[in-house]
Formats: sequence, C-alpha cells, structure tokens
Amino acid sequence: MQPKPSKALEPHDKDAIGRTFGRAAASYDSHAQLQRLVGERLLTLAGPLPLGRVLDLGCGSGHFTEKLAGQGHQLIALDLASPMLEHTRLRCPEVLCLQGDADALPLGSDCVDMVFSSLALQWSQDLTQALRQLRRTVRPGGRILISTLADGSLNELAQAWNQVDRQPRVNRFMSEEALRIAVASAGLNPAQLSFDTVTLHYDSALAVMRALKGVGATHLHQGDGHRSLNRHTLTALEQAYQALAAHPGQLPLSYRVCYGVFTLD
Repeated sequence: MQPKPSKALEPHDKDAIGRTFGRAAASYDSHAQLQRLVGERLLTLAGPLPLGRVLDLGCGSGHFTEKLAGQGHQLIALDLASPMLEHTRLRCPEVLCLQGDADALPLGSDCVDMVFSSLALQWSQDLTQALRQLRRTVRPGGRILISTLADGSLNELAQAWNQVDRQPRVNRFMSEEALRIAVASAGLNPAQLSFDTVTLHYDSALAVMRALKGVGATHLHQGDGHRSLNRHTLTALEQAYQALAAHPGQLPLSYRVCYGVFTLD
C-alpha cells in the first residue's frame, strides 16, 4: 500500500534550514519548551537505557546530549547547523560533534548502540530513507528513539494566517498513516509508534512568532512565509488568532507529536 502524495514533500533546501537554525542557536534554549517536553517524554517511553554509544541526531544546542552523556553514555552529536554544534561543544567538550544531515548520514554501519532523535526528522526529505540510514548505523540489538511532528501540528497558527491572507505560512507535516507507512517501509514496526498532542499557550501572536523564531522553526518548505511580517500583517494576525483563544491572552499552539521506540533484531 502506497501513501497518498504528501503535501509536505516539497524539495527541502537543507542549506536554508541549517542557516535558519544556526541563527537561532543563541536563543534556542530560552524558547525550547516544546523540545524539552517532547524529548523527556521520548526518554520516558524508552524506559531504562543500557549504557553504550549514542547518536544524538539533530542535537540542537545540546540539552539532551548533555543529559545522556551525564548518564554515562558515549555521545556523538550531529546537527545541520554549525552554530548549534558550537553550543553543544561548549556544553559537552568531551562529545564528538559532527555537522551532517539525516538524509545523508556521515557514519558507518553498526557503529552506535542507540539513536536518539527528537523533533528533527520532520526536516527530512525522505523519512523512509532517513530511517533506513539509522537502522544501518545501529548495531543488532540496539535501539532507535525518535519523535517527529505529524499532521495537525500548528493548526491554530495556520487557521489564523488563513484568515489574514490565505498564503502558505506554516509547514505541512506527514499524516499519521503516512508516518506508519514510512516506518514500515524502513523495516521498522509501526506498532511501536504512538501519538500525542501537546498544546502550549502564549499571550499574543507576536509571542507565538517569537517562540518559533527562537528555536529556528520558521523555515518554510513552500515559500517565504514569515518574512513579510509588517505591522499591518501582525495586527491582522493578532485579531484572527485571538478569536481562536478560549480565554483572552491564552493563544493555543498545538503540536501533534509522533513517538517511536524501536529495538533492532
């Protein structure tokens, strides 16, 4: 069974994605509430982890790199954005830091005991291929822990923008069905996927936009999007977004999160 063509599969400009996240490196930790919540949830779902060599794929500024290294694991930290890796190096000088892409993983076969990748694979051009590469790098008996975003993420922001100008302003994500198919096509068990919705709240549309910019999540695969945020546009967005709030000053921003915990044969 083949997935329906995904609207989220426009060709991804990885250099542009890397630059966007690189510009956010200094502000990342102060805005990464979702990233910490999801990463902690992923570790909880995984349960106790035997010590070994771990690839932190999409390490960002190194929060979970530092946490896993502190537990006694040997870490490899990999990210698209070199400024993010500089922050990781400062946090974890003993960790091997590599600039690279999940779609072209610069690692040999059977070289790690576990991959931890939280909220990075939504930037992959081909999730099945990325997961196959993760399988290749993990030794038999090892584990792959992933989280990524699914269709339904950022819906409130998309609805508000639609009221403003009907232009594509929010990235689109794979459906739950397409995620399961991609996992199965990579030789992993889709029954090991689970889904949850995380909703954060902000006092204004400007705060929402600043939070997304603060973690580098403003690159749009399908257009310029956030770049034309002038005062008139922001006022219109604020009015549209406030209409979605159950309580004034409590603007919801929801994420549909996909978690996967796999053990390789």
